[in-house]
Amino acid sequence: MKLIVISRPDFFSGEAEALNALLHNGLERLHLRKPKAKREELEALIRCIPKAYRKRVVLHDYHDLAIKYDLGGIHLNQRNPLPPEGYDGILSCSCHSLEEVKYCKTKYSYVFLSPIYDSISKTGYHSPFNLNDLHAAKDLIDHQVIALGGINESRVEELQNLGFGGVAILGDIWNKEGTDFVAHFRHLMRKIYKSVPTVLSIAGSDPSGGAGIQADLKSASAFGVFAATAITAVTVQNTKGVWSVHPLPPQVVSSQIQAVLDDLSVHAIKIGMVYNEATVLSIVTALQKYSGPIIYDPVLISTSGHKLMSPDVLQTISQELIPRCTLITPNLHEAQLLSNSSINSVKDMEWVAKSLSEQYKTAFLIKGGHLNGMEMCDVLYYNHQFYHYASPKINSQNLHGTGCTLSSAIASTLSLKNPLEEAIRLAKDYVSQAIAEASDLNIGHGQGPLWHFFT
Repeated sequence: MKLIVISRPDFFSGEAEALNALLHNGLERLHLRKPKAKREELEALIRCIPKAYRKRVVLHDYHDLAIKYDLGGIHLNQRNPLPPEGYDGILSCSCHSLEEVKYCKTKYSYVFLSPIYDSISKTGYHSPFNLNDLHAAKDLIDHQVIALGGINESRVEELQNLGFGGVAILGDIWNKEGTDFVAHFRHLMRKIYKSVPTVLSIAGSDPSGGAGIQADLKSASAFGVFAATAITAVTVQNTKGVWSVHPLPPQVVSSQIQAVLDDLSVHAIKIGMVYNEATVLSIVTALQKYSGPIIYDPVLISTSGHKLMSPDVLQTISQELIPRCTLITPNLHEAQLLSNSSINSVKDMEWVAKSLSEQYKTAFLIKGGHLNGMEMCDVLYYNHQFYHYASPKINSQNLHGTGCTLSSAIASTLSLKNPLEEAIRLAKDYVSQAIAEASDLNIGHGQGPLWHFFT
């Protein structure tokens, strides 16, 4: 069953941020319906939606803008009954009777049938349908027919049982305000899909809770996704440093991974510390049939300078693990080790990111937090393009687990169907805020952890 959100017909303060929040949190289809809008007003709103999301947008008016901004589809109505000549994207329309549905289903990608219930957004707009008629039309109501009108959480199950292919929400979303808005949308997603995205973290354990598996669990929870884990090693560490590393037997690591993949639908994987060659090979073998995104944070050296893997493992990581991954997220020290090059500037980061990406045929995000200066810049090389993620440095001693948090946040945002470059931006924003929130905390007597919060 699909979830579609229709915009409010009017413009309001903070609308672009609200629409983008829905898209960030996994909305697959947004209908922009502004029947009284001026062309320049609608165009300005479209420009506020990141390019990475525009294929999820269906436009109700000024259909030529769908072509100009490469939107996903157009919705035909009495104001605009015909698509632009030669248009070959998604086409949808609204129906107000079962007879219309029967006629329109053959012509459109999907149709709205409305109002199924008395409208929430339009006072006095009553439904002409009764449930007996809809039950009798089960041969007509299928994956192409989207229910619209008066829909809220309590009615989703009934609509699923009637055979509707999805629901379109308007009033029930936009009647929410403030911090309830995203939480309500996430709740609707769970109700409709009867699931949440799942991330698997394959990493070491940090007993002080700031890094590794523990940080990954917190990041996933903050983004509203479910986290499963496969522990690669038990470390003895706290905010003051790492005292020892005790790798688990490789077969135990691979068995954990296999147990998760055999049972759960995993939407993204984060890999952290892998201490020895046998563990690397066991992970690669366990992931042979997995086809989703894999984020690898090559935890080679701790912030305190402790080596977190045996010397012989780097070659195996380079040959067997890195080419299997979607994104690699080394810090400057790790990027220098992987590339055998020095990095002293953003230009150096670009060269190394491109060189490593071309060598391993995967995306590289070089983290620039250790560069001198008051601004930090991470550099992504992906699909033959550079992306820069710049932000002011935050004066804080509480940076324990920053790399773990970033990589697991990227995995979480990818599990919510965000494109890679946008997933990284969302994860970066989260980490920056987590650093800022922790800057005046006193947890432990060394380098404290970030403060995880619910987005």
